Amino acid sequence: MNKILRIALIVLFSISALFTLLFYAGGEEINGVPRFTNLFIVWAYVLTGIAVGFTVIFPVIQMITNPKNAKKGLLGIAALVVIIVIAYALASGEVLGIKNPDLVKYDVHSTLKFAGMMLYSIYILAFVAIVSMAYSEVSKIFK
Repeated sequence: MNKILRIALIVLFSISALFTLLFYAGGEEINGVPRFTNLFIVWAYVLTGIAVGFTVIFPVIQMITNPKNAKKGLLGIAALVVIIVIAYALASGEVLGIKNPDLVKYDVHSTLKFAGMMLYSIYILAFVAIVSMAYSEVSKIFK
């Protein structure tokens, strides 16, 4: 199994190196865009899809094979859901009244509510990270 994964990694790396070489050395089209830009972007999507697939599949397999540790993972997901719900409650969807015709399409309650929720969730998670780092360092002093 380890040998198969190593071969797959070498193949993916080789294809990535080839596409990168084509992107940088493949010349330009009439409008100045490199010739192999679309190929490079599609390959990035493929690699992202593979990464997301493994990121989703392996934890599910781990939860099935080791159900005791699954409780910890589900607790973390539940905490993240609680943070998102709190951030959604804090977010304002108040319409801004933008006059710029290019930006008026973003001046919608749902879009503004979602953007606010994302900002507040980042603030909350950053605060939790800072507090946990500080707690970790302070607790080491007293041990």
